[in-house]
Amino acid sequence: MKKADFVVTSLLGATVASCSTTSSAPVVACGPDNVATTNADVVAAVDAEAALYYAALDPIVFGGPTDAGLSAASNAAASAVAAAAGHYFPNGCATVTASGNVVTFTMDLCSGPLGLTATSGIFTATLNVVGSSVQAQLAGANIMANTGTVNLSTSGTFTVTNSQKMLHATSQSTGTGPSGNSVNHTGMYTLVWPTGAGWATINGSFSGVGSGNFSGTNMQITDFVGFTNKCPQSGTTFSTFNGGSLMLTFNGTNNAQCTASNATSGSVPLICP
Repeated sequence: MKKADFVVTSLLGATVASCSTTSSAPVVACGPDNVATTNADVVAAVDAEAALYYAALDPIVFGGPTDAGLSAASNAAASAVAAAAGHYFPNGCATVTASGNVVTFTMDLCSGPLGLTATSGIFTATLNVVGSSVQAQLAGANIMANTGTVNLSTSGTFTVTNSQKMLHATSQSTGTGPSGNSVNHTGMYTLVWPTGAGWATINGSFSGVGSGNFSGTNMQITDFVGFTNKCPQSGTTFSTFNGGSLMLTFNGTNNAQCTASNATSGSVPLICP
């Protein structure tokens, strides 16, 4: 089995600056009940989770073979992530330490990758090198992010091909979104980004979204682009629920545009830099 070394890479051109959040009341005349704002809340939670993965994986690159073994390579990967944390969470807002192959992030009102804002709490990233990939698991309870709260329950496989990095993740994270809706969901997504770019694309499929009359909603996220220090740049979500469907379109502003099968439309306020 091929073994790998790991080194730290800089976040080229993507230094994160502190920023403030903006919000407005989530009054949306699009679709029934709170389906539109629930979808936006779930997207915010998935984007926050993806941003934490980004910070925990982007500093890692594969190198040449080593005689130290995969356990040592896993520990080296964790050390590289801890050493690079200041690139992703600047201004001393995060304390990041490595113990073996486990990285612990302690954050205090951090801004971060992919539009992450107002992030506080503690989470761990457990990294295991397996051949030419890294198995990563994130865990943490009551993490505040983008004015919502996330309980991380997710794992994924990280690979690098040329200058492109990719994570295939499975997520069952729970919590509450910026508009106060449940963000409980079950599903899978991919996170793809060029080395050092400061942005990434999410594509995913989730079930079990929503509550009440519209529980069990299915949601597809397509080409959602999160960008450091910016609102979501592009992408859509399409959800099907009891009695209809609804689409959100992201366009770089702090509002997502909503259209629903009941011939209503409107905009959904977002929390972003």
